[in-house]
Amino acid sequence: MAEKRQVIWSLESARKIESIKSYVHEEWSEVEVKQFLITLKKFEELVSRFPKLYPASLKYPELRKAVISKHQSVIYEITDEKRIQVITILDHRQSH
Repeated sequence: MAEKRQVIWSLESARKIESIKSYVHEEWSEVEVKQFLITLKKFEELVSRFPKLYPASLKYPELRKAVISKHQSVIYEITDEKRIQVITILDHRQSH
């Protein structure tokens, strides 16, 4: 089995995480915020071991989209044999 890859979160994805945490905290509770963070951690663990688990984009084949919950999707790319770059996180509940 291949070695685990490092997952690198872009500045944009880090900002999105903070935005989603604030939104979830305001609309629901701290319990849902914790669940969101657990979901992100599970995604990170899965994608670090199985980088091609999620489908590649037809329009941008270097990018992959992971639907991690009914509310969020993560866009990432496999940068090399050791790293995965998370580009952004989409929150389908927020209207931006």
